[in-house]
Amino acid sequence: MPSESETNLISCSSKKLCDLDEYSLEHVFLFLNVADLDRCVLVCKKFQHIIQRFVYPHKCMHALVTGSGQAVALSQYAFTRRKRMKLDENWRYGRYEEKAYFYHNVMYISQLAIDREWVYMTHRGRLQAHRRTKNRQMVDTKCSWAIGTARDSDVTGLVKRKDVFFMGRMDGKIMIIDHPEGNPYLQTITNDIIKAVDFNSDVYAVTTKNESTYILNRSPLEPNHLSADDDHALLQHTFVFPIAYETIKLNNTRLAAGKFHCSRKQALQLIDLPSCTMIQMNSPSMAVYDLLWIDEHCILSGNFDTTMRLVDTRTGNDEGCWTDPYNASVYCLSYNGTYAVHCGMKYHHRVNLYDIRVPKRCVQMYFPSKKQQYSPVYRIATDCSQMFLVTDHNLRILNFDADWAAIKDYASI
Repeated sequence: MPSESETNLISCSSKKLCDLDEYSLEHVFLFLNVADLDRCVLVCKKFQHIIQRFVYPHKCMHALVTGSGQAVALSQYAFTRRKRMKLDENWRYGRYEEKAYFYHNVMYISQLAIDREWVYMTHRGRLQAHRRTKNRQMVDTKCSWAIGTARDSDVTGLVKRKDVFFMGRMDGKIMIIDHPEGNPYLQTITNDIIKAVDFNSDVYAVTTKNESTYILNRSPLEPNHLSADDDHALLQHTFVFPIAYETIKLNNTRLAAGKFHCSRKQALQLIDLPSCTMIQMNSPSMAVYDLLWIDEHCILSGNFDTTMRLVDTRTGNDEGCWTDPYNASVYCLSYNGTYAVHCGMKYHHRVNLYDIRVPKRCVQMYFPSKKQQYSPVYRIATDCSQMFLVTDHNLRILNFDADWAAIKDYASI
């Protein structure tokens, strides 16, 4: 007669995968990719129920790019959880289709913003809106509406929050547009070139190329009832900080600011608006080209020294540092609200994808093709399935809802 251990071995070997409980099967399925899960769904109703009810929601919650509610809100499509996981694989493996639009011979940097229905771009001094489409072109090249003219002073900064547009120009003026149908409000802030702008509620911030950083409060009166002179201007000066910055970002009562150059490697600073004091961060950066707040305490900085740094304002120290494998400076940043950070690099139209949960490693690189191979990426905007890139001479759109496209995987470099 077989022993007890032999009997247990026989009984275990006779068990099948479908005999496992739901929790064990869910754990096993979490390690599979979408193609394997598609096969498992066809095995039996039990597998189908577990995958659709538990596995896809769990994987979507932790997905790198498509798990973000912010990215989903910007997308034109209501993707299923299964489709979102497939898109996330395309982002991580480098599978996309590329289009290029709005080519211009003269080199200049367009400003960029997107929402669910529109792509907003500046063309020299003009803000124009192009409708996003659901065909393979992805955007209507015909301008639906525009404010200003190309002959106006170039727009150097653009921020959009809800229906409000805030722009800075090379002639030292700012422009505020409360609604696309409304008239723009123009006000002179300085005689210097405006480098960057930002606003949060009624607090507005403007920094210039050579002179100062201005904090302004917005009047509760409507722009139509105001003039551009100092006594009746829409934006009233509340504080002038005598340092010019390359980039600024507001977060409630604090302003993160990065210098274009600092020989002491103290380019990242924080300005507390209620006390009008400057707080020096300990992040060793010689130059900061772009900044993002990822929550009320943490800042992402894109730096000249080829790094992206995560800085905690409570300690002032770097909590994470990612270095570009090709030693290129980080020109711009885009954060999806959860884990994914896209960095526009200095050369070759290249964008790096990073996961803030994974230190020191680049998840993927994207090298858009066609002409002008040395242009930096100056601006990035993304949703679940598309990435918009501003280069020296055009706008490029990468569509990751393209399962037929060839894989361009540079993750192992």
